[in-house]
Amino acid sequence: MTKQLECRIVITRRADARIDLGMYDPLSAKYEPLGTHGPGERTIDKAVLRLRDSIGRAGHLLTFSDVSAPR
Repeated sequence: MTKQLECRIVITRRADARIDLGMYDPLSAKYEPLGTHGPGERTIDKAVLRLRDSIGRAGHLLTFSDVSAPR
């Protein structure tokens, strides 16, 4: 049986209304940027749903962190 890992999706809302997505691994304290997306909740929903499905299929625990970038 494989160990269940935690994958934390970090959503950073920027002052220019764009959104940066990244993944943070709490065990290794490493952050991996996944890309910048245009403004709009539909855009972020679509990107996060794809990540959620992929991580879920791999059997890992998924958590989220939603932050705002400095202005």
